[in-house]
Amino acid sequence: MRKNIANLIWTISLALIISGCRRHADKNAVNNLKQLLAKKDYFRLAGKLKEYDDKLDDQQKLYFGAYVDNAFNRNGDCVKDVDNLFKMYAQQLSDSSKRDLLLLQSDSYFKLYQYAKAVQNDSLALKNYAKVLSKEEVADIQNDILIRNALKNTAPQETIIKSNTTLQWTRDKIGLVEIPVKVNNAVFSGIFDTRANISTVTQTYAKKMGLRILDVSYNEGSGATGIQFKTGMGIADSLYLGNILVKNVVFQVMPDSILYIAPIKYQLNMIVGFPVIEQLREVHIFKDGRMAIPATPSQSSLHNFALDGLDPVIALKVGNDTLPFHFDSGAGTSMLYQAYFDKYKADVLKHGVKKIVGFGGAGGVQKKEVYILPKLKMTIGDKTVTIDSVSVLQKKITPVEVFFGNIGQDLTNQFNEVIYNFKYMYVECR
Repeated sequence: MRKNIANLIWTISLALIISGCRRHADKNAVNNLKQLLAKKDYFRLAGKLKEYDDKLDDQQKLYFGAYVDNAFNRNGDCVKDVDNLFKMYAQQLSDSSKRDLLLLQSDSYFKLYQYAKAVQNDSLALKNYAKVLSKEEVADIQNDILIRNALKNTAPQETIIKSNTTLQWTRDKIGLVEIPVKVNNAVFSGIFDTRANISTVTQTYAKKMGLRILDVSYNEGSGATGIQFKTGMGIADSLYLGNILVKNVVFQVMPDSILYIAPIKYQLNMIVGFPVIEQLREVHIFKDGRMAIPATPSQSSLHNFALDGLDPVIALKVGNDTLPFHFDSGAGTSMLYQAYFDKYKADVLKHGVKKIVGFGGAGGVQKKEVYILPKLKMTIGDKTVTIDSVSVLQKKITPVEVFFGNIGQDLTNQFNEVIYNFKYMYVECR
């Protein structure tokens, strides 16, 4: 009996020791994950999170797991992760962590089209954690609140795909892919743009399409130029892409002048953005002018696609490095950001040619001093291509910029087929 009791005490003691060891996360592992998160290197973050499984406590697993789930479009899981963190570890979380988690969950709510819950999170972050917010962050949150408040009574966007669908796409005057969009029995051409956070139309097209205009005005900016401008918002109760029905589509409504490209006298009218494209789940763009949307998306061994908020991010190999870039189907050419210049400065200075280049986007054109690299080899999946005449910026477009560049059609146009998969998060080129 005494021996059994002694064994029981020993077993319990050993379990407590093991539990105690696992309860304390390895500081080096946690610091490494924090650095990867700060750089928004979601691909390495996901890999290291698995590698460090036995070095992290449950709180750390939930915390970093929330960011990974958000980045790889598992928004329902991200919402649950954050709920569990606040439920079980609220006392251990710093104010800055609580602020970041609320805003992360807000982003997932927005991508789930739960606008009222998104604005609730934004308001809580602004109310409770203003002391750990910069002026710029406060302004961004206030802007998001304007948008999400205007949408809080809007039904979630819903896409109904009953069968495989094929569209015919064409190129506009500046070489961008346009697809047919049917609204109220009229067909319009819309630019297919993965990096447009919200679909966009001019005020003229909003009237033609019969959009319900919301009573809101907020700040928006161009990713290419950083130019800020005011825009409004409207709702298309339904639209069709071939035989695919999309309900409750949110559009930014801009003055025609904002989408007018003066140097070439060209008016953009409609941009089909991320929220519509993402709900298609998988899109195949063929060089011969076909766009195929399968009813059932396919899995792949590739895992090279992520989301930073509403911005698509792709992992590409340059030399021996795999780096995260913005991925923008609405950009004709690629550009490299300051992070690339800093990392490969010697090579850029040696091979690049300094020039003043104009960058166009919604709101106008800006001229910037850049280095032009005559050739750049990049690898996507197992395919390597060479991009000619790539601009390298020496300064950040925005203060929070961390990615290595923005990849446009000068990469994707070199393939016969490009697959965007938003369910299993990969981009494959064939």
